[in-house]
Amino acid sequence: MKPSPPKGDHGARAGASIALALVVLLAAAPLSAALFFVSKDGKLGEILGQTLVSPATLRALGFGLKQAGLSSLFALALGLPGAWFVARFDFPGKRFFRALAAVPFCVPPILVVLAFVLFYGRGGFANAFLMRLFSLSNPPLRFLYSLEGLVLVHGFYNFPVVLETVGSVWARLPRDREEAAKTLGAGPCRAFRTGTLPSLWPSIVQATSLVFLFCFFSFIVVLVFGPLGGTTLEVEIYRAARFDADPATASALALIETATAIAIVLLLQIGRSRNNAVMRNAGLAVPAEKPKGRSLFFLILFALCILVFFIGPLLSLVIQAFMVRRGMAGTWHFGIGNFGRLLGGSDCLLLQAILDSLASALPAALISTALGTVIALFIRRAKAGSIVEAALSLPLAVSAVVTALGWSFLMPGGNPFLVSLVLAVSALPFALRGVASSLATLEKNPPLAARTMGAGRIRAAFEIELPAIAPAVLSSAAFSFSIAVGDASIPLLLGRGDFQPLPLLIYRLVASYRFPEACAAGLVLALLGGFVFFLKDRGNGRP
Repeated sequence: MKPSPPKGDHGARAGASIALALVVLLAAAPLSAALFFVSKDGKLGEILGQTLVSPATLRALGFGLKQAGLSSLFALALGLPGAWFVARFDFPGKRFFRALAAVPFCVPPILVVLAFVLFYGRGGFANAFLMRLFSLSNPPLRFLYSLEGLVLVHGFYNFPVVLETVGSVWARLPRDREEAAKTLGAGPCRAFRTGTLPSLWPSIVQATSLVFLFCFFSFIVVLVFGPLGGTTLEVEIYRAARFDADPATASALALIETATAIAIVLLLQIGRSRNNAVMRNAGLAVPAEKPKGRSLFFLILFALCILVFFIGPLLSLVIQAFMVRRGMAGTWHFGIGNFGRLLGGSDCLLLQAILDSLASALPAALISTALGTVIALFIRRAKAGSIVEAALSLPLAVSAVVTALGWSFLMPGGNPFLVSLVLAVSALPFALRGVASSLATLEKNPPLAARTMGAGRIRAAFEIELPAIAPAVLSSAAFSFSIAVGDASIPLLLGRGDFQPLPLLIYRLVASYRFPEACAAGLVLALLGGFVFFLKDRGNGRP
């Protein structure tokens, strides 16, 4: 006999309503501040209309949509073959490919910018190799500071999202429909199109929408690699607020960008809901096989492509961190001089940047994880439907730059606490989604049974549910910390002059063409984020 649910579900619904209102408030507060600045002179429609039809706005919106669309297609072209390999085959390095899914969340954009400059720049490793190989006098690769370079960086940076999202679904899809189509005479392409693609399509929509949103909101990458005359709304908001001292225009641009992003987030939510339905009916993972023949050839080709064009830039960053020049025009040698220069002097830039990063990222991770866990527990108890899930996804439509802009209006005079708060708000959707996904896999009977035997909601949560989802909470905290510690846009907009976390230090070193020292600081930033994931894995009991 199943235990009957305890009385007082209206309390859970009330708690869920309060939690949902808190999420909406945190997301809507900066937009409300932006709306106030646009409408405070009673010219809301006029300012929005003028900004929307402005040639500069239309160019920025068009370029943003274009580069995000092309980048998403490129990421899809890279990610789908990888998804097929990890879903269908068992091979050495498979875990490494799946681990790449953490790269867009855990590797800060400023490090990706630096890595691709070192590898594909005019004086980069790739050009140096090609010039020596073919005895060229000029670097052959000159695409980096262009639309093509922007698409390349975004595509390689985000393709792991497609690989993991689509691959995890593909691995659990039964192959009987595809095999049946082949026995009826269909070729491999038609069998895939009729037997597998309909079930795989929701995950493709979900992954592509998420990548599109990341690229549409891209800030540091566009700021560095955007071609002349090519900019996005995100960059224009920053310029209007920081350099033009025009909060009304910045606010109008923020509202236009958010309205566009809401449509993308709704598409993402539709894909996620349908993908969850597919996953519930998919069953266990289909046994993988060893790659043979053409499959093995294309797997090796794909692995080489990823190693050269994606891992290569990241390795170049590590190498450059230890390359030290003897004098102004001397020869290069390996050493730790770049770290010494950042640690030396009275200001001790590197140590102060590490302390500033910890001071902002640790509170942000704690706030976002605590809020995400509490909200997820309330939503689970209230048996929230798709409307609530869609509402919880809306904060994704508010970019970090827009969030920082709005909170700078609400709390003028930037300070480290404000930076931590805004970083926490930016990381909250990811923390909430991680904990909620783990809660969705738990049996509901044990907590209900505990409550029918006299245990209160809080006790049932602490003694049954929280221990069961502890790995997901730790993972959410690690993701939140990595997102917070690697963000450069929020400190750039809200930080004071004496507040310089690692991403901001790297950005300023790159702007000063001090690439070896920027790489040294970047390596410290990467190790800082990696150390957190090491602790999380140890806490989960894995080696």
